[in-house]
Amino acid sequence: MPLQFVPVTKKDFPIIQSIFAENPHYVQLEDRIYPLSDDELEEEFLNADTISLLCIDGDDVLALIDYLPEHPTDHSTWIGLFIMPERLHRQGIGSMIYRMFHEQYLQDCPVIRLAVLPENVSGRRYWEHLDFRFERQGVSDRHQPVEVFLKINSSDDRMLK
Repeated sequence: MPLQFVPVTKKDFPIIQSIFAENPHYVQLEDRIYPLSDDELEEEFLNADTISLLCIDGDDVLALIDYLPEHPTDHSTWIGLFIMPERLHRQGIGSMIYRMFHEQYLQDCPVIRLAVLPENVSGRRYWEHLDFRFERQGVSDRHQPVEVFLKINSSDDRMLK
């Protein structure tokens, strides 16, 4: 069965909790108390502003993605979360998932932004590998310092290198 992106539903909350549980380093960087309550999960993944997806391969969940199609201020698309179970890291799976996600959901978005926590060195490397470039320092909606990365979509990808 090919990889699929499916919308997050309330029944997926245990899966989301397990993805966070498998990423203790990220959880520590986020400085949040886990597990999150159902109310917190609902606010984060079932709100009207963002789109939350699970990437699945049969019965296996490979990634959780949350993105904002159009930011109200800068009008660009923002990836708010792209997280995979830690057991799948550093195998090329994340890059493959991102490219499929981009092809299906982001290819018509002229500008894509995301924020990386400064201490998340592996996250920074991952996004740089996918041709995202550092744009500026910023502050997250949870008041944490972040590094904002940017990718400009172009029909000529040579412009991004």
